[in-house]
Amino acid sequence: MSNDRPLVVLLVEDDNSIRELTAMVLEDAGYEVHTAANGDIATEWLKTGTADILFTDIRMPGTITGQLLATSHADMHVLVTSGEAREQHDWLLSGMEYLAKPYDRKTLLATLERLAVA
Repeated sequence: MSNDRPLVVLLVEDDNSIRELTAMVLEDAGYEVHTAANGDIATEWLKTGTADILFTDIRMPGTITGQLLATSHADMHVLVTSGEAREQHDWLLSGMEYLAKPYDRKTLLATLERLAVA
């Protein structure tokens, strides 16, 4: 991570407990974290906010899925996650990362670090 400022992560997750726990892990690791409960809220936030990394669940309520959110913001570093074992991810674009749920702290942070230097 940069020594000048913390990297900013927009964490988009509809499960409150996962969102809160993941935000705590990321903040403890030195990231600046903004959260959204779904793609619609994240899209509104991105109209005025800026993030270095978009970390989004794929399946969420609302009109904007994690897939649509990720592909609409492919100019950012994007990490997507899902707990759906049978889900196909052939839509992932070059430079995007996928992290299956449940993920652990070490794997999450290593994946974000890899994205940050890409």
